[in-house]
Amino acid sequence: MSPEERVEAVVASLVDQRAASASTPIGLSPGEIEAIEYDQTAPIGAAYRRFLELVGGGVGTFLQGSDVFHPLVLGLRQAAEDLLAENKVPVTLAPTDRVILMHQGYCFDFLQGSGPDPVVLTYNEIYHHPVTPFRSAPRFTDWLRTHADQHRSTK
Repeated sequence: MSPEERVEAVVASLVDQRAASASTPIGLSPGEIEAIEYDQTAPIGAAYRRFLELVGGGVGTFLQGSDVFHPLVLGLRQAAEDLLAENKVPVTLAPTDRVILMHQGYCFDFLQGSGPDPVVLTYNEIYHHPVTPFRSAPRFTDWLRTHADQHRSTK
């Protein structure tokens, strides 16, 4: 299955089972995706692009409480860099890293690298020191599936 097809399968599972409490996900227009693309220097891989096309504006209560959907996704890289600097974390986001989620200003997830379905790393300031980003999913589509499964299990 391609990365795009894996994203489509996760979105279908949210909508078909009404786990997202919405019958219609909000996809983004090409212009909105372009704004996200230009907000950070990192490339948008195929899987993340498909996510934005299908549900980049949200889908019910899925990932509610986190800045992951448009327009809240704009500016996340700067917020993540500010959080790292504030906590004096000796980590710099690479030019190919794309921040895709921030939660309550203390935790963020980012795609590492420029592949079609890159690995996901998480930084969370509440973990014991020294705090550094850790691998939270081997690829974006696994990260998405995990969040969707957690969301469905709380319904």
